[in-house]
Amino acid sequence: MSSDLPPVARAVLERLLELDEQVARQTVARVRLTAAHYPDYFSGQQAAPRQAANSALSALADQGWVRLHWVKHEIGNWLAAVDLVPGGAAALYALLGRTPRAVQAAALRALLAEQTIHSAWQASFIAWVDHQLQSQRSVAPLALDDPRANRDLLGVVGALAQLRAPMLERLFSTQVLGDSKRFGLLRGKVLTVLRRHAPTAADFGDDENSLLRAFGLERVPEYVALSGPLVLSYHAQLFDLTGFSPSLALSAAMLRLATVADCAAQAVITVENATSFSELTHHRPAEVLAIYTGGFASPAVIALLQQLQQGWPRLAFYHWGDLDGGGLRILTHLRKHLAHIGTLGMNVATFDRYRRLAQPLTAGDQQALMAMQGMPALVDCADLIGALLNAGLKLEQEAIPVNEVLQQLLVRR
Repeated sequence: MSSDLPPVARAVLERLLELDEQVARQTVARVRLTAAHYPDYFSGQQAAPRQAANSALSALADQGWVRLHWVKHEIGNWLAAVDLVPGGAAALYALLGRTPRAVQAAALRALLAEQTIHSAWQASFIAWVDHQLQSQRSVAPLALDDPRANRDLLGVVGALAQLRAPMLERLFSTQVLGDSKRFGLLRGKVLTVLRRHAPTAADFGDDENSLLRAFGLERVPEYVALSGPLVLSYHAQLFDLTGFSPSLALSAAMLRLATVADCAAQAVITVENATSFSELTHHRPAEVLAIYTGGFASPAVIALLQQLQQGWPRLAFYHWGDLDGGGLRILTHLRKHLAHIGTLGMNVATFDRYRRLAQPLTAGDQQALMAMQGMPALVDCADLIGALLNAGLKLEQEAIPVNEVLQQLLVRR
């Protein structure tokens, strides 16, 4: 029985089957026992693991399933290598309770064939898995030996590919998987699929929540904070936000259904971080509309900004964010969706004035900034990127006084 096998013997047999499953293998499957790979067998403290392994493997050799190679003059004492006898694999699969890789691969191929394609990135993922199977390479984040997880992950990918309205993760998990907590166990694998196969995933860097939100999944309901002269039409009613001070938060669900009825602002400022947004709302000129993004602008915020830009073409758009790779990535994401958006507080002069409050760049920060050099969307930020890299520093927007930003706005106008 598999449970009776000593650990060293089990490890040797598992490795033999792994070697035998390699399609290109033309030689006999052989495991050489070395101290690096089987330390318990070569333990200088106790002989029991070695003796138990010798006994178990010798019994299998007597049945003709494996062939043993002993160290010279150490027969029955020290094993040098173990071979899989041709035809012995079936018996070892049964002994170990292991399903042959070919059977596992066939089951996964059948599962792939059941999938309905709803998006290009989903099709890319399915094609990649099929290619990995043909090449006998890893199919991670899928797993050949976990058919339930494979079915669930493919089901989630298919459902996400056709999701058209935002949904909370636990509700999505319940509807797709029948368990409100199951998606949480698959979340990392879903993120891996998106980052490998969804072209827009790279826009969000390592921000997992923003990436999933871009594809319609939210951990908690989103509320968008706004401050300024804006009138929205919602279910045939007008909502004038102008008088709400210092700001008002509306649900993203409402924003998605609302239309902009009027906007008396002359400038729109999107703000990355909560502290800076709060400071701006207390000093905001009456003709400025401030919108909090909380990092990457969500689809609801993007839709609102696009309405404003299309309906009020004279509005000037600006973004105020961190002076680092993350802040510039957020700016790039905004510029992918908006025709024109400038910056406030994100230039070399501002960095030089407040660099005493800057923090050292991490290795990841440096890599992110170097990757942004020469990006067409950040051509006006090239000097800033160079300054940050040369100084080895980054500056959070909270270090920049709101009056500095408003003064830059006044000069721009």
